[in-house]
Amino acid sequence: MDTKASVIVRSFNRLPALLELLDVLRTQKYKNFEIIIVEQSTNYEGNDWEKLNEIEAEDHRIKLLKYTPLGGPKARNEGVKNATGEILIFIDDDDLPFSDQWVAEHVEAYKDPMLIGFTGRHVLNDKTGDPYKDWVKPFFKKKCMRYSYLKFPYTYAQLKVNIKGVEWLHGTNSSVRRKWAIKAGLWDEDIRHQDEHSFAFKLNRILDENHHIDFRQKPELIRRTDISGGMNKRNFNMIDEFKNQLNFCFKVIYRYHKHLIILFPFHIASVVIKTVKFKIMN
Repeated sequence: MDTKASVIVRSFNRLPALLELLDVLRTQKYKNFEIIIVEQSTNYEGNDWEKLNEIEAEDHRIKLLKYTPLGGPKARNEGVKNATGEILIFIDDDDLPFSDQWVAEHVEAYKDPMLIGFTGRHVLNDKTGDPYKDWVKPFFKKKCMRYSYLKFPYTYAQLKVNIKGVEWLHGTNSSVRRKWAIKAGLWDEDIRHQDEHSFAFKLNRILDENHHIDFRQKPELIRRTDISGGMNKRNFNMIDEFKNQLNFCFKVIYRYHKHLIILFPFHIASVVIKTVKFKIMN
C-alpha cells in the first residue's frame, strides 16, 4: 500500500483562498492522503464557512478542525497531533500546488530512507522561470536554506536545482517524516514568528551524519503574494519588522545557540539592515 501522507493547512481569515486550495488538493493524483485543516478565522463573508463544511462532509479525506486563533506554531502542532500520515506535508492557505502530482512528488522523495524532510521549489505568482542570474547561482546554491554565521536564514527557494543537506525547512511546500517531527519536539508554541527556525535548530541537533534534509526543485508551489489575510506579515511597518527580527535573536537564536550572545552588536546591526531591506522591498 502507498505511504500515507497528511497535508496540513493552517488557515486564518482567508476562506476564499482556502476553498481554492482545496479545489486543487482534491484533484491530486496520489490516492493515500488526508487533508488536515486547522481553521482559526475570525471573519467570515458570504457562505464560505458553509461551503467548507459541505466539502468536508462529501470528502472523507478532509478533517476540518475549528479553533479560536492559536498562533502559527501551535496551529501547526495541532495539525500534526491530528494527522495519521507517515509523511507530513505543509502548505499555507494562500498558496497552491503547481500540479496534480504535488502530493505524489512529496511522497516519492521519501524512497530515500535517509531523507528526514525537504522543501520544494517556490514559484511566485505563477512565474515559473528561474529569477536568478547565472553568475550568482553558485553562491545561492551554496546558501540555499542555510544559515549565516549569525544564524540568520538564507532562503533562495526559487532555485531550479536539487540540493542535498540543507539546514532548515520552509513553512510552506515542505514535508517531514512524522516520527522525526515528534522526536524533535515539534514547533515551539511561544514563538509568534520564525518558528520554523527553532524547529530546525532542534531537528539538526538530533540528525546524524547519514540523515539529511534537502531542497528540491520538485514539487513546485505557487506563492500568491497578493492574497491578504493570514498573519499579515507582508504589511508589517518598520517597527513591527524590527521587533520581529529582534525577537528572533532573543527567542530563537539565543535559546538554541546561547554562545552567540557575545555577537549581540553584530546581530543588532543585521536586524537594522534587514528591517530597512524589508521596508524597501515592501
